[in-house]
Amino acid sequence: MPLVTQRLRDPDINPCLSESDASTRCLDENNYDRERCSTYFLRY
Repeated sequence: MPLVTQRLRDPDINPCLSESDASTRCLDENNYDRERCSTYFLRY
């Protein structure tokens, strides 16, 4: 795994890791319709 990716996955560096994962998952599940995932973006 590249160093940049490792840093983004480190909860000490990225304290919003779960919110980031949830927003990405929402985009994947909703065919990248940003309006349907706006609540996840607000949390992130």
